[in-house]
Amino acid sequence: MKATRNRTKTYSESHNIGRLVRKAFAVFAFLLGFILLAINFYGLTQTIRKPGLGVNDHEQLRFIPERVWSYEESINAIDSLDRSLATEAIVSKANYLVNQSLVHIEWLDVDAQAYRQLIPMWENYFLWAIGEFSGLPQFERYHYADYKRNIRRGIGICGDASTVLSSILDTYDIENRIVSFKGHVIVEYENEQGYRSLVDPDFGVEMDGNLEHLVQNPEGFKQYYLDAGYPSAEVDWLFKAYDSTFSIFDDTLHFMTKRYIFEQVSYVMKWLLPILLVFFPGVYLFRTKRVRIGAAES
Repeated sequence: MKATRNRTKTYSESHNIGRLVRKAFAVFAFLLGFILLAINFYGLTQTIRKPGLGVNDHEQLRFIPERVWSYEESINAIDSLDRSLATEAIVSKANYLVNQSLVHIEWLDVDAQAYRQLIPMWENYFLWAIGEFSGLPQFERYHYADYKRNIRRGIGICGDASTVLSSILDTYDIENRIVSFKGHVIVEYENEQGYRSLVDPDFGVEMDGNLEHLVQNPEGFKQYYLDAGYPSAEVDWLFKAYDSTFSIFDDTLHFMTKRYIFEQVSYVMKWLLPILLVFFPGVYLFRTKRVRIGAAES
């Protein structure tokens, strides 16, 4: 009898410890979910764009539009593109608006936190944590895959501008591809007659010729950049890139597949995870409380 009582007591103590551990874990998960939700809601009140971008930081910038468009201006301009126009006209307008929407910064030289290259915790705590603790340079100074997030942040280099333009052209069903040289990225599109032309959204330049023409006769394309007002030294530096090997990508997903997928998933999970952390532990705590109240009343 004494041995039976001891076993019963041991079982009861183990059961109580297990229940306390489960409760502690549920409370921890609930609080963590609540904190993450609070971070997310706080992020809704913040801007991912650096305050004063393109106004009071010219020494940190390479190309500066006359006036940097706001996110709302850019999205309205994209949505207002007239599908009835010829392909060349749509591409020309899209190329211009991308050039006005993104400020080309000295990517490796600026303050990563000030320019939101290191994604803030309140914007996406997954991207922030990887950038803060992993040591991976592509997350320490993050290039967005989603074109609207790129425009919202308002900064970029040639690859960012080209993926934004390619994504916009995709929404208007304009056949295009991203051409990545060693040192520069541009876009080639196809019009209704099947003729391909090149555009450089980073420089805001349109070229009357395709990739094959550029490779065969790069000198013949320099004038497009000179006519746009770029100095000869800048153009000569750029065309060293056009003299290198290149890769062709069908779209932004093809250009940065893993990052594109991870980014989309992370922006869903930053909301789904805390909701689950709050919901299931909350249900568990509520049910266990009801059971204890019912046992006490009986």
